[in-house]
Amino acid sequence: MAVFGKIDAATFANNVAVTNGDATVTKNAADTVVVGDILELSNVAYIVKEVTSTTAIELHKVYAGSTATALAGAVRRTAPKAVAEYVIKGGDSNSYDLVFVDTTEMALAENKSRGITGPGWWQYRTFTTANGDTKHKAECIAFVHATAGVAGDDADDTVVADVASAVTVTAQPAASTSSSGAGTFTLSTSTTGTPGALAYVWQRQTAASTKKWTNITASLDTGITYADFTTATLAYSGLASDALDGYKYRVKITSAGGTEEVITDGVGALTFGS
Repeated sequence: MAVFGKIDAATFANNVAVTNGDATVTKNAADTVVVGDILELSNVAYIVKEVTSTTAIELHKVYAGSTATALAGAVRRTAPKAVAEYVIKGGDSNSYDLVFVDTTEMALAENKSRGITGPGWWQYRTFTTANGDTKHKAECIAFVHATAGVAGDDADDTVVADVASAVTVTAQPAASTSSSGAGTFTLSTSTTGTPGALAYVWQRQTAASTKKWTNITASLDTGITYADFTTATLAYSGLASDALDGYKYRVKITSAGGTEEVITDGVGALTFGS
């Protein structure tokens, strides 16, 4: 789970004690926290599930950082009741992110393309269909209208774009003909804004298929070995016959800054021979 945004952040005046793999946090009685609060420990956000005494609380999941008897800088925030209840009751499954979107982020086309259309807390996940296409599911858990200056923002940010940015394919992967059994498919891109590091997922389509694209692994197909399938250049080797002639290759490109996904047009075809 990830919880983003800082509406009313307040740092504890005193240190807390935490244990790796344990949900119990020991605190000073002078630092107030209630069930449903967000408690940020070592830059990771947790929900307070139970207040067992004036000096002890239970988190909604175990503490993932290093054990410390005097951890400084614990930050307390108040989430909307709907968000706190959602998390405490287990709604934040591993397949979803719980993200905060401020009024600047909500206006970006990159976020609207993911189905995130307003400010507040959103349940979001992405998945790949049987045909290899990316789909998005987004549901608003709590509407909170706040500006970026008020809300702040934790470093998400492969889900929610903070600023407008784009990736453009300037050279599509060309067909590859090889008599040696080795070759590459390469593309070129340009960017605008601040997309951050680009991420690549290469896919292939068989000669008999017209719709299905499959993510490439090293040994996806018999008679060929793939490499570098998470970079801008897909490499192959070990091709010894024309059994894969007509296979096509494309790549899906995303970025660490949350730019909208771009997919090459899939015309890169494989041919064995001279």
